[in-house]
Amino acid sequence: MNIIDDLKGKVVLVTGAAGGIGFKVAEGFAGCGSLVVASDIDPSIEEKAAQYGGLGVCADVSDADQVKKMVDACLSKFGLPDVLVNIAAISTPCLVQNMPLEHWQRTIKINLTSVFFCTRAVLPHMLKQKKGSIISFSSSNAAMGGKTTAHYAAAKGGIEAFSRSLAMEMGSHGIRVNVVAPGMVDTAMLELMPLAQKAALSSRLPLLRLGLPMDVVKPVLFLASDAAAYITGQTLHINGGLYMQ
Repeated sequence: MNIIDDLKGKVVLVTGAAGGIGFKVAEGFAGCGSLVVASDIDPSIEEKAAQYGGLGVCADVSDADQVKKMVDACLSKFGLPDVLVNIAAISTPCLVQNMPLEHWQRTIKINLTSVFFCTRAVLPHMLKQKKGSIISFSSSNAAMGGKTTAHYAAAKGGIEAFSRSLAMEMGSHGIRVNVVAPGMVDTAMLELMPLAQKAALSSRLPLLRLGLPMDVVKPVLFLASDAAAYITGQTLHINGGLYMQ
């Protein structure tokens, strides 16, 4: 039996879905028969979502009004959302001592506040159904820290704390809240990295390879499905053993 066949017909919102892991996650849900609303600030999201029969919505999820537009489009096209996957994020390395306030605030707004906006927007609809799954993306940086990524790590750590608290609030309403924290995944962001550097990174990992997008997609599908019906308030680390808990 396929443990994720219950995703067929589910309405799924995915943010940050124009490229990288976000695109693969949205495509993965569509492959399970879900009705996918894919959001991104990149206007190409409409064309990309059409590739797998989804609805693409160009929106800046760090803006509450644009988030409302995204959710309204979902309601109009497919109906009440069953699953929200918060992936939209930015990473712009900078030392704390050199970091302008604007740089800090933009990172927090796009990476963390967007999760609050999107979650707040879908909750009334999930509460109406008395069910739902919210999955947000953190990072191994939240647990390990990293040079030049203090702002990014702070935002991702905030997502984990927010999600644990939300899980406590929503558990009695049938809404599960979880987090996935990928490590180094071989996406377009790493395409310009020399092969020797990739090999050096891989050698640090117990599994001796960088992650692939599908290494992240399948756990997300699992957490969204009824197979994970007794899992909430958890952070699932997907990093080849880079960080162990």
